[in-house]
Amino acid sequence: MFLISGLQRNIDFWQFKPLKGAHTSLSKPKITLTTWLNGSYQKKADTYCTDAFGFQEPLVRLVNELDYRWFNAANAKYVIVGANDYLYETPYIEAHLGMDYLGDSLIKDYVTKMVRLRDTLKQLNVDLYMLFAPGKGSFYAEHIPEYYWQYQIDSTNYDRFTHHMDQQGFEYLDFHRWFRQMKDTASYPLLPNTGIHWSKYGMVLATDSISKYWQQKFPYQPGFEYSDGELSSIAQGSDADVEDGMNLLSDIPNLTMMYPKHDFAKTPKPGLKTAVIADSYYWGLFNIGLSTMASDSGEFWYYFKQVYPQHFTNQLMIEDLDLQQAIESKDVIMLLQTDATLDRFGFGFVEAAYALYFSDTSRTSTQLLP
Repeated sequence: MFLISGLQRNIDFWQFKPLKGAHTSLSKPKITLTTWLNGSYQKKADTYCTDAFGFQEPLVRLVNELDYRWFNAANAKYVIVGANDYLYETPYIEAHLGMDYLGDSLIKDYVTKMVRLRDTLKQLNVDLYMLFAPGKGSFYAEHIPEYYWQYQIDSTNYDRFTHHMDQQGFEYLDFHRWFRQMKDTASYPLLPNTGIHWSKYGMVLATDSISKYWQQKFPYQPGFEYSDGELSSIAQGSDADVEDGMNLLSDIPNLTMMYPKHDFAKTPKPGLKTAVIADSYYWGLFNIGLSTMASDSGEFWYYFKQVYPQHFTNQLMIEDLDLQQAIESKDVIMLLQTDATLDRFGFGFVEAAYALYFSDTSRTSTQLLP
């Protein structure tokens, strides 16, 4: 067994489907007199042999399959198997049950700062608003494992953020509520059972709604068109991203999903300049073209760290920008978050922008400050 495993590791007689998820492949360590004597070679060699043994892929999948089938357990970080094989990541469950609640005073303070930022940026012709995206835990609450419900509290970040935004008159788009309201009447599933993001159909509906919202504010916006496409029970794109990370031998049955046709109207590119601050929930909309086709010089500030699409070619980071110039060059700045990330509200944008415009070192003209 050891001989065959060693031969497979070094020669690769059989090719197997690669494992998915976060994984760093290690290179075989080089031995020198120094690394041998100080013991570093032995440590690296031990790690390498553990990480790169022959038949790793099928053996890992076998162990994961047995744990899943026998114990309803997922050997993937943060993944929880709910009823009827609905897969979750723990932050979405915790958000729906209020387990990550920030507290009312902190949430009110965040909203107050957002209102001040909005009013100041409005005088600079920059629109700042919020979009609440749906979360897997709140959307499919009926499949959350029973043992989690003992931790539920009365308040959630989503409820209190929307409450204070309503009270203070801060504009937001509530797709979190909208998706739940049409859950039973939508033509096709809005979220998959084996993925964590909205479905491709849900992404298209969201793109259509956001582009229409921008059209109302900026009439030169190109329209977005979509129609029914392919119905499939084989997950495509990100619709099975959680299942993929579990690395099983067999597939979990998927809902029958719609993969619609879509395109932006063939009109000249508008002059709208946008920045969307979001997590991975925005990738689907970005790939559809909400930043690159529905706007001119649209940017995706991923977790308020990387700047896309520029990061693809020159590794542009937020810290590389003149942040005040970057903000004031936009027509629209949209903060998009699910309830699972509201405990990290703004991903640092609120604090950074507030320090720019409401501190003694601010470069903004004081007459703009309310």
